[in-house]
Amino acid sequence: MGKAKTLTAQELRREQDYIASRAHAARNRAMLLLTHLAGMRVGEVAAQTWGDVVNADGRVNDEIRLNADQTKGG
Repeated sequence: MGKAKTLTAQELRREQDYIASRAHAARNRAMLLLTHLAGMRVGEVAAQTWGDVVNADGRVNDEIRLNADQTKGG
C-alpha cells in the first residue's frame, strides 16, 4: 500500500486562507489542523466533545485521548 499524500506547507496555508474567508472559520480551521497536524480521521474529529479538548479550568488539554468508540476500533 502506498503512502497517503499530505499537504505541503504552501497548500496548507492556501487552505487556511480559504477557510478564513468563510463562515465558521475557527471551527473549520480547528478541524483542518486536527486532521493535518494530529493525523486524526474525519470521524475521529467529529466524535470529539468539548470535554475531550478542554479541561475543567477551560484550558486546552496538552493531549487528546480517543477511546475505542471514537475511532475505527469502536
